[in-house]
Amino acid sequence: MKAAPFLLALLFCLPSALPAQEPKLTAEEEKLQKLSGIITWAKAKQAYDEGLKLFQQAKGDEAVAKFTEALTLIDKYTDARFARGRTYYEMHKLEPALADFTRVIADQPASSNAHHQRGLTLWKLNKNDEALKEFDTAIQKDPRVYAYHESRGVLLAFTKRKEKALADYDMMVALDPLTPSNLERRATLLRELGRNEEADEDERQGGRLRDAGF
Repeated sequence: MKAAPFLLALLFCLPSALPAQEPKLTAEEEKLQKLSGIITWAKAKQAYDEGLKLFQQAKGDEAVAKFTEALTLIDKYTDARFARGRTYYEMHKLEPALADFTRVIADQPASSNAHHQRGLTLWKLNKNDEALKEFDTAIQKDPRVYAYHESRGVLLAFTKRKEKALADYDMMVALDPLTPSNLERRATLLRELGRNEEADEDERQGGRLRDAGF
């Protein structure tokens, strides 16, 4: 028992193992490594481009396969992941779409478009409050995108929050003042709020725009 302190002291005096160091690459090896990266990127980009063409041809399953191929090559290929999520969304495969949009946001939190698409997916999943939060975030990041205000405004109106919805309808008119349907949609909402004079004026202005060929 008396030898225990000595053994402990000896143990602590032993040299600790140094962390393994990777051997430094030669100039030729670095060149080959860069070349390999370029080839991988080129293959991923080709798969992504082919996926886009298939998406445009409404070949959803084949498009998903190509986007997945691109992601297998480069896991953080955000454009490919977003495109796959959008394809899943159009195919009404909402859970995998939501997973892709969530990952895109994790990789690129500044992407207002990813927040908007995630919001649309949540809306289709009947998660309206979560969807509204995503629309809020998209608008905070890019407040002059018409589609973001349209999505939030329609959902607010659908969930009986019409006064809040009106602010988005106002913004839709401000961003696209020459489209008669924007005025007509706002007029409908104003009538539901009992603001008939303002609704009448929107309808008159919308009619004048239609008469002018807009």
